[in-house]
Amino acid sequence: MISSSTDNSAVTVSAPGKVLLAGGYLVLEAPNAGFVIAADKRFYTTVDAGSDKGDDHETKHLMRIRVESPQFHSTWNYTYEKSKCQLVPSPENQSVNPFVEKSLRVCLIYLLQSSKSAGSAIPSSLNILIRADNDFYSVLPHLPADSKKTPAEVAALPKFLPCPVDPDTGKAIVHKTGLGSSAALTTSLVGALVHYFSRQSPDETDQLSPMIHNLAQICHCHAQGKVGSGFDVSAACHGTHVYRRFPKCLLPDLLQLLDQFEKQPDGNNEQHVLLGETITKLVELVPWKEDMVTPIKLPNDLQLILADVRGGSESPSMARTVLKWKAGNKNSENDEVPHWSALSRLNPKIVESMQLLATDDTKNVNYDSLAKAPSSEWSSDADSTLISLRDTFVQIRNELRSMGEAADVPIEPPPQQELCDATSKLPGVVTALVPGAGGYDAVACLYINRPEVVKSIGELWSSWTSPVVCPLAVRAGDEGLRVENESDFNEKKRKQIE
Repeated sequence: MISSSTDNSAVTVSAPGKVLLAGGYLVLEAPNAGFVIAADKRFYTTVDAGSDKGDDHETKHLMRIRVESPQFHSTWNYTYEKSKCQLVPSPENQSVNPFVEKSLRVCLIYLLQSSKSAGSAIPSSLNILIRADNDFYSVLPHLPADSKKTPAEVAALPKFLPCPVDPDTGKAIVHKTGLGSSAALTTSLVGALVHYFSRQSPDETDQLSPMIHNLAQICHCHAQGKVGSGFDVSAACHGTHVYRRFPKCLLPDLLQLLDQFEKQPDGNNEQHVLLGETITKLVELVPWKEDMVTPIKLPNDLQLILADVRGGSESPSMARTVLKWKAGNKNSENDEVPHWSALSRLNPKIVESMQLLATDDTKNVNYDSLAKAPSSEWSSDADSTLISLRDTFVQIRNELRSMGEAADVPIEPPPQQELCDATSKLPGVVTALVPGAGGYDAVACLYINRPEVVKSIGELWSSWTSPVVCPLAVRAGDEGLRVENESDFNEKKRKQIE
């Protein structure tokens, strides 16, 4: 396993998961905005110098890299040939993780050929440890058979639980909960590598933030094989905010270069230099979008809870189907698209209401009283902003469900609709919905942050039998990328590694 560093060189960086509360599908196309909430559950990546010294001649040209993911029962070994910018996986690797491998390749090309590592001793080997909070993956296998599946039970589980293993194949069984695990993994890995090689203090994280964001977006798109919307990586970097996507035209040329480089890694030195210069230009010099990130916070008296719903959806294929449907249903006279155009007008209202609720103008709202009644019984003069927020979410759910039916995509399938409707009738609940692209894998609930409200939500979800629903411990957070304090983190790390 990874050994502790003797020179205090270890760097641990974490990145949060995400919940897209408004803007599903539309966030794929500018100038539509999405309201993305950073989760309080995170991916952690620790980068440390390895103990492999090698011989002097070899270490000038090679770097050995060992990546461990105990939760996936996986270890990946690589050799990085510095002169060729070539990352070579070990033939003994039993699996491939494109988000790890491609992120390593892009980051090392950029970091080792740029001024970012100038003056720093480049190690002959690296050890990398990757862990995730439990809520990114289904916790049902870790609960006893007679568990009531309460939020308290889930929160009490040990940290960094391993995924179960298929007894026939020996491979990890992975059931995602829709928190954006690949983006959080990629961003924490990129952030840890940048901090490790730049050797800047945690206080200087803000200075590195644009670099880490741009580099993580490149790595994530490269690993996915397409240019996505980027809101999940943006949340992993910046935390909770209103997001407008970066121009699609920024990355295709670089992604094509990277694909060609992987197919012909033994190219000449000019190709290596061109690739490094292209990455550096996009990371440091090319402006992405001025209004890409608008900071916003969830109002103090509102909170979010999520549930793992056994099912699972393929978001990329769903998105492709919806966009194809949209292209064929545009009114040539007024550019209106059924449901899509209505959503483009509704989503900004969510942001407006959230901003108003976070100001002093709504401090007279009696949240304690509202928490005792279903939202359908809230008096219209109790608070018009909160009523507007509730009503807008109802309209958004209706439009998304209708758009899904028209495009033949299960954005809010009947089992999820029934669960969301039942949850929305509970006292203190503002809305319950299927976040992001929708589908079968998760349900989110925005509620007035009082103990009795979350207790009733947990009880309903725990008793739901079709489909099986398990409340998660995850809640809304504000913070994005974070450099962990090693003195606080080392004890947790040691216990997990042993």
